[in-house]
Amino acid sequence: MDTIRYDFASIEVSRMDIAQAASRLNTALGDLKAYLAPMVSTWEGEAADAYQAQQQKWDRAQEELNQVLDRIGVIVGQGNDAMNDTNRRAAASWM
Repeated sequence: MDTIRYDFASIEVSRMDIAQAASRLNTALGDLKAYLAPMVSTWEGEAADAYQAQQQKWDRAQEELNQVLDRIGVIVGQGNDAMNDTNRRAAASWM
């Protein structure tokens, strides 16, 4: 007989880990931008334009990744909650 087991606490920790990873990534990228800002501010002309165009692409990619990670976290949390509710209902059916 196959058995499905859930560790609700571990799943919740995983959901929080996803959110924390996204936060750490955003912090690291923000720190990198701040580190580069003095140098970037000296660029002019084509070099400045090319960098800004690329930076906009990176910013959009970061935003898309944030949305994906947020959605994954929501889905993991919803799945955990739904299975926890199912588990409680199953237990209550025996009482």
